[in-house]
Amino acid sequence: MTANSLSAEREHLATLLEAVQRCAHFMHASASKVAWPLDGEGLKLRQKDEALFESLAAFNERFAKLQDTLGAAMRHSALLMSEATSPFLKVLALFGRGHAD
Repeated sequence: MTANSLSAEREHLATLLEAVQRCAHFMHASASKVAWPLDGEGLKLRQKDEALFESLAAFNERFAKLQDTLGAAMRHSALLMSEATSPFLKVLALFGRGHAD
């Protein structure tokens, strides 16, 4: 890998990490609009509450986006470390080792 391509790959990783931060920020904003914890009875009583379900839909979408973006950042950083990236469980194990202690 040349110095220019390595620099471009690092820049891409930095962009991915910024995207992770944005996803987490907006997911937190969505979560703050919901009175947690939710239970079945409360949801049944509020089954037509558009504001609640809009907030839950936004939270769900943002959580999925966070997972996708975090996965992309983890895979990209593993590639930069010359680690195996397939299957993705190996990538999760790689990053999980540092925090298992």
